[in-house]
Amino acid sequence: MAIGAKGQVTTTGMMGEQPKTPAAPDLRALSAGQKQQPKQQPQPTPQPEANPMELEFAERAKTLTDEDKSALQSVLSPSVRTALGKILPEFKPVMDQFGSQEPNVIIPLSTVKSFAMKRYGGQDEQEAINNFMTDILADSMPQQQQPMEQQQQPVPPRQGLMSSPQT
Repeated sequence: MAIGAKGQVTTTGMMGEQPKTPAAPDLRALSAGQKQQPKQQPQPTPQPEANPMELEFAERAKTLTDEDKSALQSVLSPSVRTALGKILPEFKPVMDQFGSQEPNVIIPLSTVKSFAMKRYGGQDEQEAINNFMTDILADSMPQQQQPMEQQQQPVPPRQGLMSSPQT
């Protein structure tokens, strides 16, 4: 907002002038010469040819439960997918949908049980393994935020003209 030389208040544009609104285009000519054309069906995008075995693998993959998908997600590392792709090249496109990009570390369950019993103890092997897994997974989880009172830090007062509250 501004006040002009004559003391008039203006909020937009030049003082003393009306805003200029552009004229709407004349669209009558568009509909006069056109006939209603039937809509064409969209052409399906060409899919690469799949052999019957690949189609069978894809259909079987659709029937996997969430538990099955989770198991594949944790086991199919890049090296495992590469090795299985050499044995079953038809299965490679399906395998690429699962798995992670992170390599796996394979440790025999007997070794994990022995370590967990020595380190974590417990009533039985299952409790020791659960404690071991909890400890491992706790380190891989993001740190929880600190309580609010520990997060707050004192803020020094500002210096200058605008530092005092205005009334």
